[in-house]
Amino acid sequence: MKFKKPNQHGAWAMIIMPVLFGMFASSFNFYQILFFAAWFMIFFFIDNLLFYVKQRKKQIGYVKGSLLFLAIATILLIPVVLNDYRVLFFFLAMLPFGAINLYFASHRNERHILNDFSAITIFSIAGVLACFIGTHQLHHNMIYVFFISFLYFVGTTFYVKTMIREKKNIKYKYLSFGYHTLGVIAAFMIHPLIGIAFIPSLIRAIVLYGKPLKPMKIGIAEIGNAVFITLFIGLFITQHLN
Repeated sequence: MKFKKPNQHGAWAMIIMPVLFGMFASSFNFYQILFFAAWFMIFFFIDNLLFYVKQRKKQIGYVKGSLLFLAIATILLIPVVLNDYRVLFFFLAMLPFGAINLYFASHRNERHILNDFSAITIFSIAGVLACFIGTHQLHHNMIYVFFISFLYFVGTTFYVKTMIREKKNIKYKYLSFGYHTLGVIAAFMIHPLIGIAFIPSLIRAIVLYGKPLKPMKIGIAEIGNAVFITLFIGLFITQHLN
């Protein structure tokens, strides 16, 4: 049995941040904790399975490992589903985007921008699901949770590409600069706190562009940015959406 753990900052942030936003935007309950734990297991299940799919020399140990994570996730989710079976519809909504991720993994093209957007959509839906578990109804807060999560992680995707794999691609430079600028404007239109939360993302996208930073330093800076935006978004949600 083999296991693969995510070695990128973005993966950990996408697991944690949207779910926290969803929890902030709803009434906290124990089922959200069960879902949060299950969500980690689901991610490990998918990550190990996709890693197996893209291998040229298949190692069945990763399939066994992924099935173990799936079994743990299923056990954790049983009380959540019994409490409100409608959570299953959110998982169904994730499936088409998961199929896209599977396609790109099988073609060893996981860096494709569409693959990134599909993954971001899945994690943003997870935030909406966390909110639903706390409210047991479709609520306008879910729109904020999805939009803020999607807006942030798309910007992060553009930024990281300009710093590593597309750092010589001028089109990505202006796409990143333009997206982050519009993102800050859109964030301020929602609320000043959200606008402030997105300002560091714009600054780092412009100031750090072209700097010869190693991936580890880029990741450390992103951890700081993720913590900052989580605190401000959490402050906005708890004060203005509840």
